[in-house]
Amino acid sequence: MKSSRKRISLVLALLMMFSLVPAAYADEAKAEARNLARDAVYMWSEAPESAYPDPGNKLNDGVFGTRNVLDPAWVGHLRKKTREVVFDLGEPKSISGIKAHFLQDWPGSAVLFPLTVSMYVSDDNVHWATLTHKATQTLWIDGPPVDETYAWDAGADGVPGAEDASHAYARYVKVTFTMHTRAWTFIDEIEITGTDGQAKGAVRVPPEEFKMLVPGEATAGIRDLSLLYNGHYANGDGDWSKEDIIPQISYVNQDGESVDWFFDGVLVLGLLSPDGRDFGGGSNLKDWNWYLDKTFAADGDMFQLNEATKEAGTKLGEPDHKTKVVVMIPDPGEYVTDFGDVDGDGKSENFNAGSVGEQQAMANRQKAVRWWMDEVLKRWESSEYSHLELVGLYWLSEQVSTSASGPDMLKYVNGEIHAEGLKSFWIPHFLAYKSYMWKEVGFDAVAFQPNYFFEEMSSERLDDAAYTAERFGMGVEIEFDGRMLTDPVFRQRYKEYLDGGVKYGYMTDTFKAYYKGSGPVLGTAAASEDPEIRIMYDWLYQFVKGTYQLDNTGTVHMKELVNQLEKGGQFKSHGAARSLTAHWDSVVRFEEQGNKEQASGHLDRFLELLEQHKQNGLVSGKAYPLLKANADYVAKRLR
Repeated sequence: MKSSRKRISLVLALLMMFSLVPAAYADEAKAEARNLARDAVYMWSEAPESAYPDPGNKLNDGVFGTRNVLDPAWVGHLRKKTREVVFDLGEPKSISGIKAHFLQDWPGSAVLFPLTVSMYVSDDNVHWATLTHKATQTLWIDGPPVDETYAWDAGADGVPGAEDASHAYARYVKVTFTMHTRAWTFIDEIEITGTDGQAKGAVRVPPEEFKMLVPGEATAGIRDLSLLYNGHYANGDGDWSKEDIIPQISYVNQDGESVDWFFDGVLVLGLLSPDGRDFGGGSNLKDWNWYLDKTFAADGDMFQLNEATKEAGTKLGEPDHKTKVVVMIPDPGEYVTDFGDVDGDGKSENFNAGSVGEQQAMANRQKAVRWWMDEVLKRWESSEYSHLELVGLYWLSEQVSTSASGPDMLKYVNGEIHAEGLKSFWIPHFLAYKSYMWKEVGFDAVAFQPNYFFEEMSSERLDDAAYTAERFGMGVEIEFDGRMLTDPVFRQRYKEYLDGGVKYGYMTDTFKAYYKGSGPVLGTAAASEDPEIRIMYDWLYQFVKGTYQLDNTGTVHMKELVNQLEKGGQFKSHGAARSLTAHWDSVVRFEEQGNKEQASGHLDRFLELLEQHKQNGLVSGKAYPLLKANADYVAKRLR
């Protein structure tokens, strides 16, 4: 009996021992890194084009495309907005790497690499943390088809916010890639390397609050930065007078009188010298001295800005008001071989690395920038502007150089700016290389350019620009020029920028820059007797003040405008505001009935009453021009 029990015990022991072996091997296999994407499901933010579709598994089927655009492994996207693809791993897993593989065939098949690919993780598919932003290293080049892999590697790149971590621990992975307005983007595979469960060294990456740049200390207190171009223009647009500037820094009525402040900061910058050389790269010491002499002359552009501020301040009862000023720093560029002698050693500076070596070329560029800064500061101090405050310097080049020294150059420039107690400003264009690294290289205040105004494209570009600005923590640039005064196409694009500020949230609590082309565009609009032109000036003022409305081309919005102005204390009595509202209700009622004649009659009486309120001091100098401009605009449309 004992022998029998011993045999049974031995068999059970052997069975238990062998049963444990698969479990041990399973644990070991579980810890082995593999492509987690193969078992995941994913969703696109926007479906690929039907000519290059994705049935739902092309990105994780392990099949890579060849360098042939006809290879069915490729998934194709065309224009529109930044694409997002979100992988659901089913449960939190330990992620050590992410790869996304793309094709470029330019100009042959009009396929370009994404300018930027970004990678994120999340626990709930709502709140996200950034792992990395990666720019193309191959760049956009002509030639035969090439492929490129954009990758985040925890070992090489690190896990954000966790110095010793080896993995990011999350359930969801998102990969985004930017789109070009005139090109396809081809992707075939996304790999997510990692292990099941929470591996040693795997950490949850705290989610971020993605938001646009809020005005404050970083922007030197500037909310709305007006760009004043004072370089060389054959038609003289770069030559500013006090009268030209007043409608930009102050809001003026239809008689040209200042009734409120407008933009709270001015960026003074130039693009070209009289010899046609570009201050964004390619100019020389002669050009730089010309610009400095023009800007800081005894009666130059900076003096005119000072006098405009002084006059507006006097009329507004704020004689001590100062305009905050930002001055440009030209980009020395990387190809000028004979810039000029900036330090008096008898040698012309050479910025070309191919001629003098990368280190010497960088040192020469830095020397030129330091010379410029010293000249600006010296001339500013000697001018003793009574109504201007220098708060920052602006890097003119609109992208990080694609050369290896590009980021280091910007770190030097911004370090020198900060050493002078000033803020550094930058306005990268929509397709700017490595614009996402603006904080890393030391910029303080950055506004992102949508570039929607300048070429025919979908208005989704504004949506995409706001999305990008929010992801990268930038402000937004509003863009228009003199074409909006004469061309309804550009007038509509201008309005879409303002509408976008309401739709996407950048009208309020966001740092903004304003590109207005060359010359006194706002002054021309402000002085126009055509209601359709004057109204564009008034809309911009309302936008800056945060009161602009989406539905402002019809009659209904006027009632809300009266209410806004009354809440802002712009009427002496509720009765004055109420009387205007009553007349306007009649305008709306008859227009809705299709009776334009009756509507126009009541609108005329509204204007008469508005004039009476002005003469009797019942409506403020700020409210009157807004109400009159809007009423005149509606009147023209009704008639």
